[in-house]
Amino acid sequence: MEERKKILVVDDDQNMLHLLYAFLRDSYEVVLMDNGKDAIEFLRGNDVDLMLLDYLMPGMDGKETLEIIRADEGLKELPVFFLTGVSDSSKISECLKLDPIGYILKPIGKFSLLAKVRSFFEEE
Repeated sequence: MEERKKILVVDDDQNMLHLLYAFLRDSYEVVLMDNGKDAIEFLRGNDVDLMLLDYLMPGMDGKETLEIIRADEGLKELPVFFLTGVSDSSKISECLKLDPIGYILKPIGKFSLLAKVRSFFEEE
């Protein structure tokens, strides 16, 4: 049996974390974190295949978290989708400068999310 891909989901909203976990758990191994600092510490000791990262979080936001990841030799190649409820084009272009593989607008439905994640893994 093929090993399940591991996805790290980082979002300060507990409801969103649980919803994304429910969407992904049948197909993927899912790790949940509610802040960027813990996510970076986790990534330094664990491999994941994909990260879903909330853009707006208190403390260390998604932008700052991804800047640290991109500056870290061991993590810089990690594929990251930004999760964002912000549809402002200037914020989106700011997100894209950090070289995520894309962004997912919240709220997202189960089938849209699974299609986006599945499509990423098929292109790998």
